[in-house]
Amino acid sequence: MLSTSQWWRRDVREVLEEFIRTGGAPNVSDAHTINGHPGDLYPCSKSETFKLLVDQNKTYLLRIVNSAVNTIFFFSIPNHNLTVVGVDGSYTKPVTIDYMIISPGQTIDALLITNQQVGQYYMAARAYSSTPLIPFDNTTSTAIVEYKNIGNNFTPFSSTPPLPTFLIIMTQMHLSLSLIALKA
Repeated sequence: MLSTSQWWRRDVREVLEEFIRTGGAPNVSDAHTINGHPGDLYPCSKSETFKLLVDQNKTYLLRIVNSAVNTIFFFSIPNHNLTVVGVDGSYTKPVTIDYMIISPGQTIDALLITNQQVGQYYMAARAYSSTPLIPFDNTTSTAIVEYKNIGNNFTPFSSTPPLPTFLIIMTQMHLSLSLIALKA
């Protein structure tokens, strides 16, 4: 299971209390996380970046959960397609995509085929926002997909996944409309 979320430098209870006291929106988070870690692009957590160890030429079922308070995320693994096979506990017609959009509280089941050259690949999550007028955390969180038995002769990391900019409404609509539930 992979979990995207938000992280604050302050105690989350203080953030919640301020939100309730002022009646406003929750404070903008200080970072986004994948499995609790902001990743390599955030200076404090380079040594603790989450790694997903995989074997080459296998298929893995990933359950991706967005546990953020109010952030929709783009999510991607470069050079790897993800085949969405379920959303929120319901099977869908398989849809193969380069990246996905996942809403708060949503779960997406996706197949990851590890058919690339042995090495390390970033996975990344970044916020989607439908309006630039409301403040939001525009950082990118990363984790690592690491093929087992990589040895010493490999390029340390692929490029950061190409994710859409935060304000791509048509991309979000296209991906949402591509998902079709299977008939019972």
